[in-house]
Amino acid sequence: MSKAWEIRRYTPEDEGLANTLASQLGLYPAIGRLLVDRGIRSKEQAQDFFAPSLEQLHDPFLLEDMDRAVERLNRAVEQGEHILIYGDYDVDGTTSVALLYRYLRSHCLSAEHLHYYIPDRYDEGYGITPTGIDHAAKLGVTLIISVDTGIKAIREIAYAQELGMDFIVCDHHTPDETLPPALAILNPKRRDNRYPFAELSGCGVAFKLVQGLAQHRGLPFETLLPLLELLVLSIAQDRVSILGENRIFTYHGLQQINTHPSIAITYLMRLGKIQPGRVDMASIYYELGPRINAAGRMAHGAESVKLLIAEDHETAEAQSQILDAYNRQRQDLDQQVTRQAIELIEQDQGLLTKPILILYHPEWNKGVMGIVAARLADRYHRPVIILSRSGHYLAGSGRSSGGFDLYQAIQSCSDCLENFGGHIFAAGLTIREDRLDEFRSRMESYAMKAQHGSQHTSPVLTIDAELRPSDISRALLRQIELLYPFGTDNERPLFLARGMRDAGGTRPVGKAQQHLSLRMTDSYQRIRPIHGFALGLARYAQDITRHSAFALCFELEENNFYPQSFLQLRVKDLCLESELSARLEDKQ
Repeated sequence: MSKAWEIRRYTPEDEGLANTLASQLGLYPAIGRLLVDRGIRSKEQAQDFFAPSLEQLHDPFLLEDMDRAVERLNRAVEQGEHILIYGDYDVDGTTSVALLYRYLRSHCLSAEHLHYYIPDRYDEGYGITPTGIDHAAKLGVTLIISVDTGIKAIREIAYAQELGMDFIVCDHHTPDETLPPALAILNPKRRDNRYPFAELSGCGVAFKLVQGLAQHRGLPFETLLPLLELLVLSIAQDRVSILGENRIFTYHGLQQINTHPSIAITYLMRLGKIQPGRVDMASIYYELGPRINAAGRMAHGAESVKLLIAEDHETAEAQSQILDAYNRQRQDLDQQVTRQAIELIEQDQGLLTKPILILYHPEWNKGVMGIVAARLADRYHRPVIILSRSGHYLAGSGRSSGGFDLYQAIQSCSDCLENFGGHIFAAGLTIREDRLDEFRSRMESYAMKAQHGSQHTSPVLTIDAELRPSDISRALLRQIELLYPFGTDNERPLFLARGMRDAGGTRPVGKAQQHLSLRMTDSYQRIRPIHGFALGLARYAQDITRHSAFALCFELEENNFYPQSFLQLRVKDLCLESELSARLEDKQ
């Protein structure tokens, strides 16, 4: 399917501001536009963006209930109470549990007073469960701290209180109007929130709790630094915004993981063949994160926590091998379920007329539904919800596409559901089978209205700026890298260049000759040849080698695969110059 191209437009005011910033900072105009698009309005803000400081972190006591949470946690520490940390089974949840456990064990309490609990995805499902509460009671726990979960657990928290246990909720999911009866609820998305940044990960909220505890107990901020490796894992894998406070956490978390990784992360890096000091967001997305996630998908999330809190090499090595084996199983299973889902769609072509895909098979594995939904959303360019049977109910995971607010859509159908939760881009739900048809119909109507018909089915590449071929240089790449780390809301910039021609050497590559290796210059051959690589676009090779002019959308990068590195364009799409007007969605 051909992609439409859309150039990001700026108001005259923003264009002027972008040029001013570029001039003040000695940057290319395109970089000035990228800064403005990220909310930067001054030279000082830009400098802070380029070099985020831990001193810019917000006061944790700006979070509602932080004073009560810290006072209760400190009292539990002083009196040697038994504390249970209760978390979700995904990366955000397990890193949250590990963060709180590691800090309390290192600076506050002995391990015999600390416990953690991750619910079984298959036997208990998501969130706080009576089984988990009963387990805490048997251990003699008097304080439960939930992380990355708990914001909707009204009945369960009331039950814990009946058994004599206090409850602190650390969560970042969108609350309902009625909050649970916990002693303290830390959530930047509360309606009465006055915290300056609402997009913390679950692990980020847990970090704010230990930051508050450290301030209260007079512990130096440096004691928190080893925890930053867990924070960057959660931010990357949960795909939360990487602007604001999360940018500070990510920037310094990458420094921490590359200079002083824990033994747990060291062993995971070895399995992912990541060289020491070379961890970036991509290696978290594709190597570290999936291995940590695999335990909760295939077996039990507690296996991931056991690794992340490991203090000795023997435990770390053994647990990392266990997670790696789970990840291999997960890869096989999610590919199988993805194939089956695609077959369902291909057998019913009417599905491709729907604004949202809601697919159900009773035997699909719950652990891979989120992954499969993400794959299909990317393939079919619309939101997707995948459901399977879970006991007496159907359980599902959904992923958004094209900016569609999946959480709001599901919330609009909440009366159909037994339970739901999530974010704009990802959500989970539980539903009775007899309500599925109604839910599907209402979701399709909501999506149709929200997305104005079928426009969503055409993939669109949003181009940040158009470059002259002469602008493509290592100097520009160095300025782009000032924006690193990249992630949600701070994506690696996408550029457009037109009027390009073959410089000799363009050819199809790959086992099936389906990819394209480019060697190109501008139409007047005024610039030195530039290398490029385009996945799945070898069909253009013949026209390009016959010197037809072409345009391309690309990311700029450095190719370090060969002994001598060189500048390279990672081409996301290309077209012949004659096709450009039809391809380009110019909304000016």
